[in-house]
Amino acid sequence: MLRNFFAAPDFLRLLRFWESRRGGAALADWDGDVSAIPAELLPNLIILDELPDARYRYVGAACTRRFGGDTTGRKVAETLGPAYGGYIRSLIEDALLRRAPVFSASVLQIEPEVMLTGRLFAPFALRGSPEPRIVMSAHFFSEGRFRVKDVGAQGSVLETERLLIAAVPEICARLEEARRYHHLSRATPDPALAREWDRIAVDLGAGALVALPTYPRGDRRDWATQG
Repeated sequence: MLRNFFAAPDFLRLLRFWESRRGGAALADWDGDVSAIPAELLPNLIILDELPDARYRYVGAACTRRFGGDTTGRKVAETLGPAYGGYIRSLIEDALLRRAPVFSASVLQIEPEVMLTGRLFAPFALRGSPEPRIVMSAHFFSEGRFRVKDVGAQGSVLETERLLIAAVPEICARLEEARRYHHLSRATPDPALAREWDRIAVDLGAGALVALPTYPRGDRRDWATQG
């Protein structure tokens, strides 16, 4: 899944936006104006407020299609169910606690189908508030034959990786270079060269990422969304 981090440009876009709104301060600040967010980022973006309970303030068009309906204005718990919602809230809590972006990779499953997912959560102050009041998240999903909203009632989730983005300017620079190697590895007809470039891409990206415990805390076992 870390390779998908390099392949999905929205993760890098959100990191850059977060860093630009930080302006050297400890916490990025947003004024509530969606038009200030890069337009290319909006389709795969979700904005959550009323934390820590979390309400969907903005849901991008691609996220709405994958989910199977518009969740704007609704609470995370009522749309995702107790366990899947718990996983999302745990990411919110990590981002708020650490005041830094957090990346998570997971597998959604409704037998016999699976969907690979990656999501990047970034905390923001709102209009100069001293504490983070908003979380923005960008999303990557593989192709799937089920709607994300059905996972809460019928499926299960396995979080495979959770990473703290420890140094955003450095990881942005590394990801730019890593993405170049990632694309080169896909373009070359030489399998050995492709493997080498892919290895370089992973090594470049991994340098500024800090592993965090997965959900449930410290436990990688599969957990059913029935709770």
